[in-house]
Amino acid sequence: MRYSLRQDIAVEPAIAGWYGWSYLLPPQTLARFVHNRFDRIVESYLDDPQVHAAAVRQRRMHGGPWIHAHEHRDAIEAWYRETAPRRERLDELFEAVRCLEEDILPRHHGECLDPVYQELPAALAGRVEVFYGRDNRTADYRFVEPLMYASEYYDESWQQVRFRPVTEDAREFALTTPMLEYGPEQLLVDVPLNSPLLDTVFRGRLTGAELDDLAARFGLDGERATRFASYFEPTPAAAASASDEDVLEYVGHACVFARHRGTTFLVDPVLSYSGYPGGAENRFTFADLPERIDHLLITHNHQDHMLFETLLRIRHRVGRVLVPKSTNASLVDPGLGGILRRLGFTDVVEVDDLETLSCGSAEVVALPFLGEHGDLRIRSKTGWLIRFGERSVLFAADSTNISPTMYAKVAEVIGTVDTVFIGMESIGAAASWIYGPLYGEPLDRRTDQSRRLNGSNFPQAREIVDALEPDEVYVYAMGLEPWMGVVMAVDYDESHPAIVDSDLLVRHVQDKGGTAERLHLRRTLRL
Repeated sequence: MRYSLRQDIAVEPAIAGWYGWSYLLPPQTLARFVHNRFDRIVESYLDDPQVHAAAVRQRRMHGGPWIHAHEHRDAIEAWYRETAPRRERLDELFEAVRCLEEDILPRHHGECLDPVYQELPAALAGRVEVFYGRDNRTADYRFVEPLMYASEYYDESWQQVRFRPVTEDAREFALTTPMLEYGPEQLLVDVPLNSPLLDTVFRGRLTGAELDDLAARFGLDGERATRFASYFEPTPAAAASASDEDVLEYVGHACVFARHRGTTFLVDPVLSYSGYPGGAENRFTFADLPERIDHLLITHNHQDHMLFETLLRIRHRVGRVLVPKSTNASLVDPGLGGILRRLGFTDVVEVDDLETLSCGSAEVVALPFLGEHGDLRIRSKTGWLIRFGERSVLFAADSTNISPTMYAKVAEVIGTVDTVFIGMESIGAAASWIYGPLYGEPLDRRTDQSRRLNGSNFPQAREIVDALEPDEVYVYAMGLEPWMGVVMAVDYDESHPAIVDSDLLVRHVQDKGGTAERLHLRRTLRL
């Protein structure tokens, strides 16, 4: 008998006790999130748990700084006190960055910066470069990111995974609640996120002895080992061989699977679970993936496009990962390549604007991606154009057409595009929802609200479509699927601007004789 992980078991990443996502992996950004967001959330909760309990019951408060496990005050308080010594190291790094930004660099207005290197706090000495902006008066800096990962501030012992059953499509918002064991069905395991042991878990087909050995290697024994074993089931009989026909499959949110002449592609992977009653019937789940994903493409570094939870589960299947090139190495724009390598991916390629790569049977072109990042200097974002033989497909993600002539100029280089996928969350969260902990000082409310993380509205999306002249247009990346609530806070009705805008775009394309649809759940499309 061989055993594989049940399809209804989530394995959730945790970093420093919080749901793991990409800005919590580099130590410099983790220090900012712990100091500026997470500590404040916990201390607010410990002061008055009922405020948090009341807030999470209100839909308009969804995604706010509230702990959802309000009934577990004692466990959260004990964890917070026990981990205080470990947070001191992150506080040391936080203070070093604060000192550089607020005390040291503001004293320099054009004179030579060499003396700065003698003033750097020990946590940053030898790990940053300082320089002037083009005005020759504003001092700035970048991290030497490999040295930050090699420092004592990057500690893989802070990484864990939590096993737990999924009982319905919709899951609680995860980003603001400590990742503890809140019930007997959950199991928190200390393991680096890049550990090959996780690949063994997800690959499955383990004998009973191998499963016992895996539990031991995770440090589990007795009741905890028994609980771990309960997450596995006899490996189902092999299904009929999957078709090798060309296919373009919408998976949900911004995730699309494609197979062309035997080469497989997966864009912005976020997949749902299965194996529990009451789930949506029309879903593409982990069980529908092929054994091999030749090329994994990430458009940008937001939780709903680069979800660690899905990435870990599919890592053993993935060949090459394509990501947008990052040049900043700043607090707001840590390199995606470095993050993915520390997550255990070994073949990661960073691609620059309008660079073309040969990927098996297809060509991949990186296209400029503007907007949706709160007007911050973030380079790690791209739209992916894939040429499947004579047919071209653009995954524009949340690119916002704030420069109306850009796509016309892009079209002059790449020609027309047959199929366009475009995100139209035209009223996104305020910029601070993601980036607030990274700011030197908080934005005032008016400024913050003006710099929202918007996707294209109807006029902007219409200009993209008119410039590229596609036959097919699909609105996606809207957070409509119920399982997206784990990292998103979107509440739509028919009057929501994003619904209105996307309806207008669908009608515009259809009026021109094209095919258009706002996608939801699984959809098989022609390739």
